Amino acid sequence: MTITSGRFSVGFVAIIGVVLSSWCLAQNDKADPAKPKAAVPPPKITISKETTRFTEPLRPDGFVDYLEAVNRHFSKEITAENNACVLLYQAMGPRPEGGNRQPDRFFQKMGIEPLPDEGKYFQSLGKWVEGRPDVKVDVNAVYDMQSKSGERPWKSDEFPLIAAWLKDNEVVLQTVAAATERPRYFSPLVTSDAKPDGSLIEVLLPGVQKSRELARALASRAMWELAEGSQVDAWRDLMTMHRLGRLVGQGPTLIEYLVGVAIESMAINGELRFLSETKPSAKMLALYRKQLDRLPSRALVADKLDVGERSVFLDCAHRMARGQMNLKEITDGGENNSLIEKLAEGLLVQTVDWDEILKSANKWYDRLAEVSRKPDYLERSADIKKFDQDLKEIVAKRRGPMALLALLGGKPAITQTMSDVLISLLLPAVTQVLAAEGRVTVRMQSLDLAFALAGWRSEHDSYPESLDALVPKYIAVVPKDLFNGQPLKYERTADGYRFYSVGQNEKDEEGRSFDDNPRGDDLVVRMPVPAPKEAK
Repeated sequence: MTITSGRFSVGFVAIIGVVLSSWCLAQNDKADPAKPKAAVPPPKITISKETTRFTEPLRPDGFVDYLEAVNRHFSKEITAENNACVLLYQAMGPRPEGGNRQPDRFFQKMGIEPLPDEGKYFQSLGKWVEGRPDVKVDVNAVYDMQSKSGERPWKSDEFPLIAAWLKDNEVVLQTVAAATERPRYFSPLVTSDAKPDGSLIEVLLPGVQKSRELARALASRAMWELAEGSQVDAWRDLMTMHRLGRLVGQGPTLIEYLVGVAIESMAINGELRFLSETKPSAKMLALYRKQLDRLPSRALVADKLDVGERSVFLDCAHRMARGQMNLKEITDGGENNSLIEKLAEGLLVQTVDWDEILKSANKWYDRLAEVSRKPDYLERSADIKKFDQDLKEIVAKRRGPMALLALLGGKPAITQTMSDVLISLLLPAVTQVLAAEGRVTVRMQSLDLAFALAGWRSEHDSYPESLDALVPKYIAVVPKDLFNGQPLKYERTADGYRFYSVGQNEKDEEGRSFDDNPRGDDLVVRMPVPAPKEAK
């Protein structure tokens, strides 16, 4: 569930394991060999906001049930009637990825009966092709058709297979459209039936990627409708896709947020293409802008960090304290796994002060949430760089044999080292996530600006010399470039205009974006929108 930064190497953790294992053996040598070894009880963890953050619900063993706590937090005021996820699953079915079905607990937490295996569910393109023995085209070629069909207008005779697939999914996509008219999104976090007591890091998220497939289908259909002259239907599908992205992003995890942003970016690309192809009247432009203004608010990265990702850390720490999880499960394996396990097993249960580890972690997450909520991107970016630098300094202090020898100093040293290791492994790689938040914000501002320019063109049959000419009739204020605080770069061209933001690297690359050669980082809007570049 967590996107981690992985600042400690597996080898480094293994070295710590060697030292700690030696220390543990030394302690065992002091014990009376004649006495039978008693079972070691799990360490006491104080239930408080300072340590566990959540104080309820509690498990039978007295520890916090983080899976249920996060579900309760994000399901407030959610009902089966206002939850878009209910209808989305009616469209996707109980096996979104085609493998194991979602546990009955998942549907019960949404307040509905478990879905039957058989039903009129969305057919992924790959499965649809497999079920058509008359189709003699390689499935990869079909996926290439789908990719192209979502980027620019096309007609049935160009991609007949995509047209047939979309027709077969027509009823399902109507359900998706109805789902996105609902205001809330809650996809319960559950683990598999094989491990119902699993951790937050093991939750199932099959519906998230399937939502992206639904968005691709909507994009393809919108471009099909656009080419066939059905502008109303094309815009409807683009808005359905845009709402879907905003709703999926409401989930508690960073993965849901990033998928939501990806879907929203697809929608914005389609909306810009729509604007380029249709040249709407002033009346229609006003209608489209009102619909865009009524989109659900985009979720904040800070909310995911403050609750969802923090809870992943605290849950993992709790489980390690109880001996139910070890570092191998967090690092996804690697070399010297037996040594990594030693770092997390019996020795630490007896030696580490878990209250101090939890307090330290909460301070890091408090700081991260505070920084992420800062409205000014440049200030936020500077603070995140300082945050990353502080983490690197912690890692540097803990490297080398002299640092490892300090572990023999006793409980405080081991506690601090374990705290640092866990922070490095579980803290999200937030720099790139916040950059994604910044990019989609700029893209949405750019879409609004493109509509303002279209409004000017509808009355003047040309584009303005300067963006300032749009104020106040077409736009309240011209946005500054989020990434450097300077005016956006704008120029009229022979057949339209171009404007751009300098992007995350804060360098003006003269309007070169990721698909240009040489590649750039600028976020560019061109009107008319150029034809997609063919992959080489």
